[in-house]
Amino acid sequence: MFRAWLMTPFWTALMILASGCAQPEPKPVENLCSLGPDDTEVLAEAGTRTATQREFDAELLSIPERARARYENDRGRKDITDRVLLNEALYAEAESKGLLQDPVVRTAARQAAEKAYVNALLKKIEQEAATDEAVQAHYDENASKYKRPMARVRHILVKDKALATSLHEQILGGSDFGELATKHSEDRGSKKRGGELPWATRDRWVKPFADAAFALDVNQISEPVESKFGFHILQLLEKRDMQPMDEVRPGIERVLTRNAVREY
Repeated sequence: MFRAWLMTPFWTALMILASGCAQPEPKPVENLCSLGPDDTEVLAEAGTRTATQREFDAELLSIPERARARYENDRGRKDITDRVLLNEALYAEAESKGLLQDPVVRTAARQAAEKAYVNALLKKIEQEAATDEAVQAHYDENASKYKRPMARVRHILVKDKALATSLHEQILGGSDFGELATKHSEDRGSKKRGGELPWATRDRWVKPFADAAFALDVNQISEPVESKFGFHILQLLEKRDMQPMDEVRPGIERVLTRNAVREY
């Protein structure tokens, strides 16, 4: 698998990057590959080849950010160090076959280095654009966009009005709402959770149910409410007018970073 992955033109260029850039006495601005001694920790060895922490970090940059979490465990880290060691072995093979002197490959290596620096620049621009302060400012300035009244309730659904009235009186008398929901509710989807329903907007519920839910104060119990499904007893658990920051933050970050890169 690694052999196929490494032998693409882009990765072939990267394998010869050091030599491709190391021309005799290059000007500093042209020497894209110059590095000081690598004194970071050695993570793996294979014969005379080593994989250092710096090489590990560099290899990790080649992986899409959204996929990097899978390399945080021991198996994933070994996968990365194996790649580094394989790169070194294939680089030596490329050198032995004279590929380091091929002008087209050397140009590709330089272009690959330039792209790495460009990608680092874009990443820096994105990070500076999507700070906590910038995200919060965008959220506040676009409050109307994120206005979305929602409620979270629990309910008991029964078919018989007399039973609904009796259960309502028991709840007001101190009986546990969740226990009564588990025992009596005919809503199979919520009864196992003590009648609790997920967050919802008004349009997700039938009108009588929604009107009752949004008219309640937090923790308040409704009178029995009739809908086409039967009779409901509701308790409002939470209510909010705005989408919370943790739900909309990824979208805000995408907007900020896209705009920052476009305007740069």
